[in-house]
Amino acid sequence: MIRYRLDNGLRVVLAPHPQVARVAVSVHYGVGFRSEPAWAAGFAHLFEHVMFEGSESVAPLDHGDHIHRVGGNCDARTHQDYTEYFQVVPPEAVELALFLEADRMRAPRFTDEGLKRQLSGVAEEIRTTVTERPYGGFPWPRLPELLYSTFPNAHDGFGSTAALSEVTVEQCQEFFDTYYPPGNATLTLSGNLDPDQVRPLIDRHFGRIPPRPGPPPSVLTVPAGDTPRQGTVQDPRIALPGIAVGYQLPNPATGLQEYVAHHVLAHVLPLAWNKPGIIRRDGGCGIFGPFDARDPDTLILVAIHHPSLDAPEVLAALDAHITELADGALSTDAFTTWRDHLIHEHHHRHADVLARCRALGRLEILWDDAELLDRIPAHLATLTSVDLTAAARRLAAQKRAVLQIVPAPETPV
Repeated sequence: MIRYRLDNGLRVVLAPHPQVARVAVSVHYGVGFRSEPAWAAGFAHLFEHVMFEGSESVAPLDHGDHIHRVGGNCDARTHQDYTEYFQVVPPEAVELALFLEADRMRAPRFTDEGLKRQLSGVAEEIRTTVTERPYGGFPWPRLPELLYSTFPNAHDGFGSTAALSEVTVEQCQEFFDTYYPPGNATLTLSGNLDPDQVRPLIDRHFGRIPPRPGPPPSVLTVPAGDTPRQGTVQDPRIALPGIAVGYQLPNPATGLQEYVAHHVLAHVLPLAWNKPGIIRRDGGCGIFGPFDARDPDTLILVAIHHPSLDAPEVLAALDAHITELADGALSTDAFTTWRDHLIHEHHHRHADVLARCRALGRLEILWDDAELLDRIPAHLATLTSVDLTAAARRLAAQKRAVLQIVPAPETPV
């Protein structure tokens, strides 16, 4: 792996894998929905869409057409603390991908027509993933607003389409100038590439982008005494109730091994949460996955259960198993099985060239440490059941947020 910076501040990560047939190219910007001011809730996500409205040398919506014509594919995502743009192309189309990403990093196209078109797309995305989807918004984005009180950590990242309809071209330009300078970005290439051939192409397309001041740091610290709450939402599209429980994770920047232990715990706990009547249960480290956000982030446990069980019974079953794990009930063999499963899962997931590229770029933009991706299995391998016991004790002593989702009562005819 090769890591370096251009004179304008752009970080570059090259991860050659000659045995792979294609090349993944991603650009991660250090701005997510936790960067948004209160007046602009949902703006980072809308802006991700607007960045496909063309640039100085690319017509609106043509980025995807150019990539598809060479047999590639592309997309983008907005997360808590970063926005990523990515594509996979044949090796001979790498310069095309670099040109397209550099052109919109240098001179994106903002128009009233483009804003209106992309706001319509965002509204449709919210409709299909949250407002009209069974269990939509459960557990995210509704759980964090119960666990955290500060706007960056608590708001949903989608915002109001009515409010977003007031966004102007001038505000888009200001957002771009503030959060999209090359010094707040990471360019990552992974796959069938020769660094000696790629570096001159990167210099040609990205090296001429002028440097700009970086954005102000996001203030994400959770105030002392922050009190998580309980909440209930009704969903007319579901038949079975559910419970989501959220705990604040350790900071991976200062307690990496402790964070990794919670990663294992998030997978062990749902298996133990096996009270009769609990139909489906799941758990995860991070709202969007492990190592996906700066501190604070959330360990989430979810159960869908039979209506004959009430919420206190479901939570009592969870608490009983957390107490058992905190007392060292998990055998060394069982712990080793789950730890090794996660090591295997990590290798399997990141064997895909695009998944590896996106992960490298994410870790570089969040912690200046793309190489952490290849060290995570070693950190997992050094964990013991004692570390899991300590993580369970931390959960048992911690305040938590609880979100219930219940079927909406029938409307009288």
